Amino acid sequence: MSSRRAPSASVMATSAPWDTRAHANALADLVPCVADLSLDRVKAGEANGYEQDAPTDDFGGAPFAALEQDDPMPIFQLARVQYALTQPLVQLAVASNKMVMCVAGGAQDAAAYRLVYMDLDDPARTCEALVHAAPAPRGTSPAAMEPCCVYVDPFGEHILVSAGGHNYYWTPGWAKARRLPRLAQLHITSVAWATPSTVPPVPLGAAPSGRKWIWTPRILLGTAQGELFETVLTAQVATHQAPSGDFFDRLARKTVGESGVQEYTGALERSVHRVFQLHEAQAISGLALAIVQRGAGWHAYIVATTATRMYEFAGAVDLSGVQDAPSAFDALFRPYRDTMLTHLKTELPSDVQHSMLLCSKPSHLHGARRALAWLTGAGLFYAEMNLHSADTYDFVQRTGLLAYQRSDTPLCIGSTAYHHVLVLTDRVVCQHVMETSLVWEEALGLAKDERVVGIATDPHTGTNWVYTDAGIFELLVTDEARDVWRIMARRGEYSAALEHAPDDASKSLVLAQHGDALMREGKVFLAAQSYARTHDRSFEQVALQLAAQGANDALRSYVRLCLERLPHKVRAQRLMLATWLLELYLAQLSTLEDSPSDEDAAQGALLADELRSFLHAHRHTLDPPTTLAFLARNGRTDVWLAYAEEMHATRDILERWLRLRDFSAALDTLAKQSDLDLYYTFATPLLLHVPNETVACWIRQPQLDPARLVSALVQLDAPLEEPHPCIAYLNHVVRHGNTQQVVHDLLLTLLAECAANAKHAPLRTQARSRLERLIDGVDTQHKVYYDLHYALRVCVRKALREACVRLYARMDLYENAVQLALEADDVALACKCADLATDPSVRKDLWLACAKHVVQAQQSIAGAMQFLQRTEHLTIEDILPFLPDFVVIDGFKQEICDTLASYVERIDALKEEMEKTTVCAEHIQHDLQSLPKRFLHISADQGCEQCGVPLLQRQLYIFPCRHGFHVDCLTKEVTRHLPPRLLRRLLQLQEELERCMAPHSAPTVPGTSLTLDRLRERVRPQAIVDAITALGMGHGAPSHRSGASGEGEMASVQQVGAKTQRTDALPHVQTVREEMNTIVAGACPVCTLSVQQLTMPFIMPEEQDTSDEEAWAV
Repeated sequence: MSSRRAPSASVMATSAPWDTRAHANALADLVPCVADLSLDRVKAGEANGYEQDAPTDDFGGAPFAALEQDDPMPIFQLARVQYALTQPLVQLAVASNKMVMCVAGGAQDAAAYRLVYMDLDDPARTCEALVHAAPAPRGTSPAAMEPCCVYVDPFGEHILVSAGGHNYYWTPGWAKARRLPRLAQLHITSVAWATPSTVPPVPLGAAPSGRKWIWTPRILLGTAQGELFETVLTAQVATHQAPSGDFFDRLARKTVGESGVQEYTGALERSVHRVFQLHEAQAISGLALAIVQRGAGWHAYIVATTATRMYEFAGAVDLSGVQDAPSAFDALFRPYRDTMLTHLKTELPSDVQHSMLLCSKPSHLHGARRALAWLTGAGLFYAEMNLHSADTYDFVQRTGLLAYQRSDTPLCIGSTAYHHVLVLTDRVVCQHVMETSLVWEEALGLAKDERVVGIATDPHTGTNWVYTDAGIFELLVTDEARDVWRIMARRGEYSAALEHAPDDASKSLVLAQHGDALMREGKVFLAAQSYARTHDRSFEQVALQLAAQGANDALRSYVRLCLERLPHKVRAQRLMLATWLLELYLAQLSTLEDSPSDEDAAQGALLADELRSFLHAHRHTLDPPTTLAFLARNGRTDVWLAYAEEMHATRDILERWLRLRDFSAALDTLAKQSDLDLYYTFATPLLLHVPNETVACWIRQPQLDPARLVSALVQLDAPLEEPHPCIAYLNHVVRHGNTQQVVHDLLLTLLAECAANAKHAPLRTQARSRLERLIDGVDTQHKVYYDLHYALRVCVRKALREACVRLYARMDLYENAVQLALEADDVALACKCADLATDPSVRKDLWLACAKHVVQAQQSIAGAMQFLQRTEHLTIEDILPFLPDFVVIDGFKQEICDTLASYVERIDALKEEMEKTTVCAEHIQHDLQSLPKRFLHISADQGCEQCGVPLLQRQLYIFPCRHGFHVDCLTKEVTRHLPPRLLRRLLQLQEELERCMAPHSAPTVPGTSLTLDRLRERVRPQAIVDAITALGMGHGAPSHRSGASGEGEMASVQQVGAKTQRTDALPHVQTVREEMNTIVAGACPVCTLSVQQLTMPFIMPEEQDTSDEEAWAV
């Protein structure tokens, strides 16, 4: 991946535009293309977790060099930036993607320099400023003049310029750079910037309106005399500066003679402190500064280099920023000034007098580390700054020296993430930071008289720009880290190589190489862990090699890691590995247990815990029957139980406890699980051996079905000297509402057996009591759920007479029940059974039987009288026949008198009731006689309820509710609401009436298959009206037809009609007319329909749906 975008989008010209088309065409073929040569092989090797391609080395994997192929895309390329320079380029600096070019002033002003500031993210807008350097003394040649140096802070906001023995400061937006008087006569050769802060490092006053303060971080300055200075620069700028604009904007501002803003004229240097002086007055060519927070304070690490020496300084710094405070670095340098504390890190003698120090943070360095590259005449010295080093006086670590591959010494050095960029007089060379060999070399292709000046490296983006006095080259980087993992693996840095491996195939090769190295070192356990993560080593060969070396722990770890790596879908392979791993665990445990060593015993305990963990993690991978067989064969009872419980193999656990005859453990296991089928399966053996404990376990499980336990309950032959456990369980389930017949039958059988044959009287009494309660019914409704006939046979077989009596009564065989109770001389029970009879005559007969038994048994008048008082169903005369022929009945005198008196009272009551009935009948007869004479008063304008026409205009009906209808209107209304049955009857009466009036007409029968509408169509209201009218005239109600309309309207009830024709069929006709009148005028249709509609739902069932039903819900 390229560290920067294509240069055609990176910068644009200020005075001359970029040739973007040519630049884009030159880089059109730069497309990343990384070939993974072993990916197909690795994927093929993952088919089932074991296969791999043909081996090509000692372990069956592809050699490491298989991936070391030439990549078709080069890592580095040089691209010349198409920027037209009107004057020679003196120096170039880049920071945070902001470029600052220092261009010579030209022939008109040779002492001046021009700064061009360009934001590479927006190259269309640039800034320019002039640096008016002091003129050189007379007689000084241009070659002897000090070069112009430009230093930019890491964020590209502050620029220091050292030119002509003077130093200048410039910030974007100023028209020219300002001289720094307090830094005059300092020949600055190197600059180090502290970390920028949002808080000013020195106290600042309030800025004027429309302006704001800006400040630099603390700056360390190295000079040509070996001195170190500290300074802070501050300035004021406009709050909202107008953008500098393009070339035409700047030209317009120059024409009117204004820069757009009023520049700051105050002092820039807030503090200047000389903090240290090297013992040798050599120019400080490079400075590196890093400040980290340690606790509540700050700690600084400083590296300074000259042409031949490197110095390191470390210590606490004061960043409080108090007014008039001493230097922030004074406390750091004080120990080095006042004592002979060694601060010289290394010395590399050389005849070359120029050097360069580069500090960067490449991506392969983690944590608080910085990379150092020191260009010297003796070679390229590289090292790392450990900012968390415990030894603060030796924090430059992991040093080394790389010799140059060419005879000439590089002019300057740049860096990328993994390479050093060495710039020579005519070419650029890239050398990997981890190896001495050259990675890339390319000639610059300079024009005639074109001279290489240097290289600028952006500390934030990592881009590198090689520049000459006539042009700029950008170093394009593509996929720089592609070979880093190979180099790290060759160096033995396998962890880092894994982090940088681009794909799984590369990582697999690194792991394989790491495993090989560990095997050579004898670290078989670590080698097994590495082999388990790679596909490039055959599983079989690795396992055989580990087994041959006797590395059982390593082999076990290797198999387990391979098992965890396999996907869950390859069940067969996972099962094989898990089973083999189980055998390895068991074999190792047996070996350790045979050893008398305490250490082996402790290791065995740890291994047993590991085995349990393995069984838990892979419980779904192992085959449970096979695993349980292995564990049982090896005598691992505790592990066997743990795995069986893990797999919920309760059946196997119960069978094992039963084989060991540990019934208590079996019951505990049974009680801890919830599978009810296991209760039924193991009910018989548990009940036969531990009946009381088994019953207690059943009682604690209310979800059991007692009917499925009956087969076990009937097999228990418990002694009759103690309470029967089955009776206890059955009593429990019956009390809790069980209604199964088989349960009740078995309980009745056991209770009958105990009541008849128990050896102890209390047990027999208790059993009889429970049996009687069971027979009478266990619930509040006294329902029974046993088979009555079966219960009767059992009780008869056991000679339980009282129980049989109760059963006869339950079967409604009261005669048998009373007879059997009397045979047992249990008069009370017999009387109770007699009372149960529902038929009064039967009940009296049963009481007579009881009375006869009492009288004949006692032969006592007193006893008979006492029995007579027990019931109301018998009187004195009922028991007199049972007395002997010759007995003194003086004791009955009062009872006989009382009986006769009661007879008289009853006769009088009946006589009075008959008289009341006679009077009531007379009242009814009188009402019937007065019924035809009833009349109602109506108003003359009262209208018909159907048509609204006054009632008196036609024949009418008036109901007691005062609703009135015309006869024809009533007929139409009633027939519209008549049910089918009455409608058919009305139609039949209509036809019978017609036949009687016209004997020769053919009879018709209304069809039963006609619909309701067709039936109503066949009804002729006029015929019904005529019949009803004739019925009225037959009773003497006069009528006549009025008007000439010919429609036969009925006259009012006050008019007299013509005489009715009398025929022989008049009685039958009269009956038909009366029935028709009853159907039509039997009830007021208004009131009848109102009452019927009270119970009618608003929505009929066939019209209902869910939404309507919910809408009408209250």
